[in-house]
Amino acid sequence: MLNTLKNHKNIVILSATLFATTMLLFGAYTSNGINAQTLEKVTIGLNSATFGPLTSNPSANQVKVLVDYQTKDLSLIDTAINGVMEVFAPNGSQIKTSSYPSGFTITQSGIIQFATSFSDPALTSVKVNVTLTDLNKTETISNTVSADAALAQ
Repeated sequence: MLNTLKNHKNIVILSATLFATTMLLFGAYTSNGINAQTLEKVTIGLNSATFGPLTSNPSANQVKVLVDYQTKDLSLIDTAINGVMEVFAPNGSQIKTSSYPSGFTITQSGIIQFATSFSDPALTSVKVNVTLTDLNKTETISNTVSADAALAQ
């Protein structure tokens, strides 16, 4: 009887240990699954960034960025979205923000051009950040791409 009681106690301890271990592992797996999910519906990468005099107005300079994109959320294909390009001076101060006035239609993959111009003859380089958003520019739907561009003459 004493031996049977000891066996039951060992079985209960083993069962409790297995249960606790399973719950810990399941909890860690679930937690990692949540953290591993991405909110990016579109992935973008830098294609090119240029900074130089504007052809139609040589006293102004233009920064132009081309980004490659790949749509991960297929429900976005053939819908209108937008994007924002922020331009910064070398000291980090923001010079300008630009976007598409009416957005643009996205396909499965392609290239998007962002361009803006400004007059500041003292600037010889700029930093740009580009992010895709929903049409109203309230929700970020992509990663951010950053680039540095030096003034080309």
